[in-house]
Amino acid sequence: MNSSTNKPEAPVILIVDDDRTMRSLLKIAMEEEGYRVTEAKNGLECLESYNSAPPNLILLDALMPDMDGFACCKQLSSLQDNSYIPILMITALDDQASIERAFEVGATDYITKPIFWSVLSQRVKHLLSSTQNFRDLNYLKSRLAKQEQWQQFRYALIRQCQEDFHLQPLLNDCISQLRTLVNAERVGIHHSNGKLMAESISSGYPSVKTISWQKITLFTVYQGRYEKGESMIIDFSQETELSDETVAPFQQLMVKTLTIIPLLIKGEFWGILWIHHCQNSYPWEPWEVEYLERLRELLVVPSVIIDAANVT
Repeated sequence: MNSSTNKPEAPVILIVDDDRTMRSLLKIAMEEEGYRVTEAKNGLECLESYNSAPPNLILLDALMPDMDGFACCKQLSSLQDNSYIPILMITALDDQASIERAFEVGATDYITKPIFWSVLSQRVKHLLSSTQNFRDLNYLKSRLAKQEQWQQFRYALIRQCQEDFHLQPLLNDCISQLRTLVNAERVGIHHSNGKLMAESISSGYPSVKTISWQKITLFTVYQGRYEKGESMIIDFSQETELSDETVAPFQQLMVKTLTIIPLLIKGEFWGILWIHHCQNSYPWEPWEVEYLERLRELLVVPSVIIDAANVT
């Protein structure tokens, strides 16, 4: 969650051309513009380079041995995911059929040889800019859609708490919906007395029931923070302050990112909501954490009532 003030890295341009001299000229031209450059001498090497480290833009020669630019472009288009990487095809072919073929196989734009370097520079800048705008728009759409899901989830929980007296099924359902909402593999609530109030698990993943609640919640490590209401997000793919013994249960449970939200009642520590992302580390957005912390005030209500009912 720490913000970084580091300058963003320069875009990576993958230059694909069987002509070493042309690759060198293109490399010099792109590096003078401030871009980082990787190279491939044919279509096969291009695909290998793309799979190992996708670039921000590909300059692709049309005529090459082994696999020409048209065949390579077609395969690249089939490989690309939602990240969208523009392909600028460079060709000595300026007939209409070749140009149409370039676009048919997935080229974003084309430029003919001999290259006018100022034109190439502007094309590359335009493609990188438009691609970033495209990604930003998709991100905004995705964020708005997810925020709407959070709002609907919160309103539904409020309504159910007001109307439904079957609180244990309600709590179980809420935990399950939360797990789906944040794409987690395991979500649960522990009372401060160690009782597991609710748990939702994706198919194929083990329960935490066989592991003590102090280990699952890291209570002995972060008790002071929890009592102050401080949430914790721990990415196990990064170095942590935790001992190997402390991390071992989470390795057993295949946890990549652990998120812990203390549940407080009138400022007093009551329990913990924990979230396990097991497939990949989860990059929480600041607004998601804010929504999650708002949600805890609602989740604690049915938990407390259920606990009180069980005591009586």
